[in-house]
Amino acid sequence: MAQSAISQHTAALAGIPSQPTAADKSQPTLKPGFRLVPALIGTRKASHTAWIPCPSWCVEDHTAEPYQLEDITHASKSEDVGISSFLKPNGDLLMFAMLQADPAATDSRLRQAHIAVEAGDMPEYHTPEMAEALADDLIAFASSLRHLARAARLHNASQGAELRGEAV
Repeated sequence: MAQSAISQHTAALAGIPSQPTAADKSQPTLKPGFRLVPALIGTRKASHTAWIPCPSWCVEDHTAEPYQLEDITHASKSEDVGISSFLKPNGDLLMFAMLQADPAATDSRLRQAHIAVEAGDMPEYHTPEMAEALADDLIAFASSLRHLARAARLHNASQGAELRGEAV
C-alpha cells in the first residue's frame, strides 16, 4: 500500500527539531522563586530601565534611584521588635531581622540568601542555621523573661500595698 504525499512529508520532517516561537524568546528563563522586575541602572544623569531577576521575597524598589548593577541587593520586609518600659514608654526599636541577598558580593555567603539581624549599630549576618540557633536562644530568653515577670509579680503581691506606693 502506497503512502499518501501528506504522510511522506510529515515523516520527512520528523528529524527536524522544533524552532522556538517569538514568545519563547521574549522572556529569559527564571529559576523557581524569582520574578522579573524593573531596575534603574546608571547614574542620575543617564540611566535606563533593565529587567532583572528578583527573589519573590524581595520588597525593594529597584527603580527608586539609579543603581550600578553590582550595587543591587535584595531584602525582605523587616521584622521588628521594640521595647517599652515605664520609664521609656515609646517602644524604641530594639532589634530587626530581614532576609537579604547581594548577588554581586565578593563573599559567597552574602550572595546566598541570609538573615541580617541588627540589635545596635550594624547588622550581623546569619546563615539559615545560625538564624535558627539565634531563634532558639531568643525563645529561651523569652521564657526566662516570663519567669522573671512571674517572680516579680509574686514578690510584689507578697509585699502588699507598700511596694505599690499606696499609703499604709
